[in-house]
Amino acid sequence: MKSYAAFNFLCLFIAGVFSCGTVWLWRTDVMSALRPASHIPGDMVVIRDQFQTSSTIVSALPSAPVMNTSTPLITTTTAVSVLPKEINLPVPFTSQAPEKNWDQPWQDACEEAAILMMDGYYKGYNVSPLFAKDEIIKMVAWEEEKGWGRSIEIEKIATLFESYLRYKETGRKVRIIENPTVGQIKKYLANKTPVYVVADGKTLPNPHFRNGGPAYHALVIRGYTETEFITNDPGTQFGKNFSYAYDDLMNSIRDWNGGAVKTGRRVILVIE
Repeated sequence: MKSYAAFNFLCLFIAGVFSCGTVWLWRTDVMSALRPASHIPGDMVVIRDQFQTSSTIVSALPSAPVMNTSTPLITTTTAVSVLPKEINLPVPFTSQAPEKNWDQPWQDACEEAAILMMDGYYKGYNVSPLFAKDEIIKMVAWEEEKGWGRSIEIEKIATLFESYLRYKETGRKVRIIENPTVGQIKKYLANKTPVYVVADGKTLPNPHFRNGGPAYHALVIRGYTETEFITNDPGTQFGKNFSYAYDDLMNSIRDWNGGAVKTGRRVILVIE
């Protein structure tokens, strides 16, 4: 009888061990299925939007076989970043009168000077006075062959980038933005994109302007602080890093409009 009792006890012990093992394995499988996908090892790719205000993080599983098909293979999350409080892009500067001669064509060469500064930024060259003088003369001669006047609207400025400087051939996109906002301009600058501005120069509070400022003007926004835009203003020898309050600059933005600048469109130009 004792041998039967011992045998029965041994069978019950083995059955108990088997049951505990089954429960443990079931718990491990359930916990694996519930584990967050961000814990899964793998490569990480960061995709940024055109303004760099958000990032999409993609975590991909390695190529090894995955046994638990209930776990997502790819998970995405979006994190919104904050614009920097200040930024100042390294846009080279030139006055529209590189040799301080304000006779024609230099008196009306702000558009060409601003184009040259933008081009220098994207192509990585400095703009010396002699170089700026030669390049502005060439640009003005190209415009005269097309029958353009001394002051040109934003579409012709875009044509200079696309055709004269051949940006279209390199795949760069020249974009005209209507009714821009301060936030929109700051996003471009945070994305290392300087902003080309056409303006009613009479409304720009620049103490270095003569005769109350030009009727039509062009300049480049290269950065911002918490209260001001930082510009390269070719209308003065002191225009490098010249700052305008947000409202002052935004209220001045006007296209040529056939000479009726004060009622011209509110437009800016960027290179994407």
